[in-house]
Amino acid sequence: MNLLFFMVIIFLLGECQQIISKNIAKNAKDQEIIDQAKGTAIKHLKDKYELDVEITKSKMLPSYIADEVILEGTVIGNKEQNFNISVNYKTNETSNFGMSPELVTAIRAGYSD
Repeated sequence: MNLLFFMVIIFLLGECQQIISKNIAKNAKDQEIIDQAKGTAIKHLKDKYELDVEITKSKMLPSYIADEVILEGTVIGNKEQNFNISVNYKTNETSNFGMSPELVTAIRAGYSD
């Protein structure tokens, strides 16, 4: 009886280890996707609007909803100028760019110089 109990415990620990290993690998892959999306968003905002930004929040949507990472951030040095943007991690395209009124004003002022 003790041997059977010991074998069941060993089996369960092995299964738990496999589950943990898979979760760690998935989390690492997800973080890689998020980091890539952050880089894409930062480059897009620098190239298109000449903004230096930092990403403050990120969320990867489940793939059954969309292949996108939703990002939020601010202009470096001005926390009131904030934005959100989506990045499709399969195509590396940005979309759904939203800006605070302060950022809209700053961008418009930059284009009128």
